[in-house]
Amino acid sequence: MLYAYYRVSTQTQAEKNSTEMQKNVVEQYCTEHGMKIDAVFSDEGISGSMDDMDDSLERDGIIALLSTIQKGDVIIVQNTSRLWRSDTAKVMIRREIKKAGANIFSVEQPTYDIYKKDPNDFLFNAIMEVIDEYDKMSIAMKLYKGRKARANMGSKPCGTAPYGYKWSGNDIVIDYNNNLVVKDIFEKYIELKSLSKLKEYCDESEYKTSTGKDFSKQALKNIIENDFYVGIVTYSGKKSKGNHETFVSAELYEMANEILRRKSNR
Repeated sequence: MLYAYYRVSTQTQAEKNSTEMQKNVVEQYCTEHGMKIDAVFSDEGISGSMDDMDDSLERDGIIALLSTIQKGDVIIVQNTSRLWRSDTAKVMIRREIKKAGANIFSVEQPTYDIYKKDPNDFLFNAIMEVIDEYDKMSIAMKLYKGRKARANMGSKPCGTAPYGYKWSGNDIVIDYNNNLVVKDIFEKYIELKSLSKLKEYCDESEYKTSTGKDFSKQALKNIIENDFYVGIVTYSGKKSKGNHETFVSAELYEMANEILRRKSNR
């Protein structure tokens, strides 16, 4: 895709170097070289410096452009000064264009190459990489704290809902499509006292996992050992009393797990 970008930084420039003039220069070049512009982005009355007037937030045109470009796209401008004037803005915008795998073509600077090494890039990119990593860590910490708080309040904080349950917004509720299957698994295991026989029973009963597959012995064992069914929430190794509704009695759970423990100790 070919995207044109026009910018006029001040009212004076808006008169002397109008968007219309930039448009004429770019469109004439494209016509002469058989190029078709797919979309146009522009900012008027905005400085090219990213730190002027919180420009990184106010330049809606450049932000929209950088959010749109993909690998192989080209941004055509009359001059690269339309994209930036300060070194800070230059490095930030070049960095985003490179990350997208796009490129710049300047009508008045036909030999300009965004991928040519620039000494300013090395230091700034190193700084931005540190900031990116810090942002990722901050987000991860906030997510962890939020999930931990939810777990402490008795709610499963994240992950896949155990078989027999489903997510409803931020809460886990009973899935009445298969909760009776779970209860039957506990009862049959107590009766059969064998995971192999239990698997055979589930296959004959045509019980399927959440993904539509036959239950394996390990999957059945995981269900029997999962104390979520008796109201326990586990997060980061810490167990707490959950506030979700249960449908397996503590007595049934203990009987099934006692059989598992005896089997494993043999």
